[in-house]
Amino acid sequence: MNADVFSSILCFISDTKTIYIVLDALPKSHELFPFALVRLWQLPICLDAWDAQTCAVSQQVVDYLLHEDPNHQALAKSIRHLVVCIEREHPPPPQNRRRRREPPPPPKDWDLDVWQLHERLPSFFRGLRNLESLDYHTYPGVSWPLSGEHAEALRHLERFRTLAVDCALRSREREIPAAAGHGNLSAVYDAEIWDLDPFLSIIGPTLSSLELRRINRSFFLLVECDDWFSSYQALEHLTIDITEGVWDWDGGGSPAMGASPAFTFPFLGFPSVTRLDLVVCDKTLSGAQTGPMNMVHCHLLTELTIDVRHSIFWMAYEAIELFEALSPSEFPILSRLEIKDNTRNTSRHFWNNEDNHNRWDRPGRHYVGFVPRFLGSISSGFLPKLRDLWVDEKVLIALPSAVQKVLDPDNLHPQSIGWRDALRATFQKMQSLRVGFGPLNHGDAKLVLDICNPDMLKQFGFEWNWKYYGPEEPISPQLLEQFSKFPKLTDVHILFPRPGLLLPGTPDPIVDARTHEDRICRVGIGNSVVWERHPDDPAEILLVSDGSVAPNSAVPKFYHAGYMAKAGVEFPDSDNAVPPRPQRGEEIGRLRDLLERILT
Repeated sequence: MNADVFSSILCFISDTKTIYIVLDALPKSHELFPFALVRLWQLPICLDAWDAQTCAVSQQVVDYLLHEDPNHQALAKSIRHLVVCIEREHPPPPQNRRRRREPPPPPKDWDLDVWQLHERLPSFFRGLRNLESLDYHTYPGVSWPLSGEHAEALRHLERFRTLAVDCALRSREREIPAAAGHGNLSAVYDAEIWDLDPFLSIIGPTLSSLELRRINRSFFLLVECDDWFSSYQALEHLTIDITEGVWDWDGGGSPAMGASPAFTFPFLGFPSVTRLDLVVCDKTLSGAQTGPMNMVHCHLLTELTIDVRHSIFWMAYEAIELFEALSPSEFPILSRLEIKDNTRNTSRHFWNNEDNHNRWDRPGRHYVGFVPRFLGSISSGFLPKLRDLWVDEKVLIALPSAVQKVLDPDNLHPQSIGWRDALRATFQKMQSLRVGFGPLNHGDAKLVLDICNPDMLKQFGFEWNWKYYGPEEPISPQLLEQFSKFPKLTDVHILFPRPGLLLPGTPDPIVDARTHEDRICRVGIGNSVVWERHPDDPAEILLVSDGSVAPNSAVPKFYHAGYMAKAGVEFPDSDNAVPPRPQRGEEIGRLRDLLERILT
């Protein structure tokens, strides 16, 4: 095997554990060792302070990466993507310990090591000459954010273009109660934030991608008063999470996270954002207001993802009225629209609902006006560029309707006819389609596919009704026959797995893969669990992503939907779509051992 072939193979490996196995198997003098090392540097490199041992190993990693001598150049310059976690869970500080703009307190014994790692970051950043992306986590954490010194260290890195950062520093000083009296409560129960002014004003104008996590009202009021973002001419991709804190909750009843629909969101000044990922609470979108969409220029958007979360964990605001207010004319170049409904439904894990001890079985939210008004405008020439529509749960039907009632051509009710016409006009234009009709059997799927365009459709995602068929039955042959009518179809995604199937898992042994046509080259089940098959070798199926850790950036975003339950975790309804905090200690330890081997 020559170096070119070896490097080409490594390009398809995005799991660092596999790269470490390859590196462990090769002597460092081997001619292929440097090429495996290059691939490692292209993947995220992590530093973490969650516990004392992991923090100590992270310090050793920094030592090795910055080491220089006559025989070795500093390896820090090889890193492309850095993940830094200055986090440590501990009891909250006394109430009102300090205000936002006061200097941080001196470190205590239990977090001295975290402070020491934090203080080393500026000198470490200066050595990252080829750094392209920084993902900085501080929640829950300690009281030392990135500062102007950190920003200056990053300022001169010519390739640095992507930043993801927590805007809240630590757990709340006071827990949000189950109920409270009336009044403006956000300032009382907001998590502590940090002063981003020196950081975003120095780094921001050169960024092409920015992710702001855990924004609460205190932070939002801070950025609203400044003109930071008007200079972000290079920024095209914005991810903004506005689910932290209680915003304008005025007390009474259970606290609802996020803003109310009455909250006024101003334009934040971003001049060039074309891709927006909005993480938002359902209460925020429960009124007929444009709300958080005011923060950006809608007419510039080519891609929009709306990730809807629960404002109150045990209930849902069932009516989402955002699309009653949004005008389709404001989206002349939108090519991809995605809605993730995030309904709590643990009954999917079980054949028998009596085994669902958590009792979460939500029907999904109703997106008022989305089909008849927003998508219905396509037949009048609006949304002319839309080619990818990705939704889930029951976004495309009015609850409690079923897909048979909506799409049955014999249903002549005027509302059903209008709904069906709007969906047909939409589906006829789609190249990539993820449908939200709830679980479908083969008859339901036929109704959906009958209004799609065989000359256009390349990707199709849906929720399969496993319980309609029973535990031992394979995928319906009628469904496969319907797929065969679409000559350009290459990707099929089933959003949720067969009940009882847990990660880690294997392909369903009941289904003969040869029943799929050669033109279908990828099949996914659950979030980021993807198999590939190539027409050149139709008998060979390769699991390219097992989704066992989290949504996998190495597979197409089309497969970043649905979820698969995880085995051997603390919570019985844990899944791989919103995973628990990664345990990075083992990975960082392997990096430390590798660096020691290289340098000694």
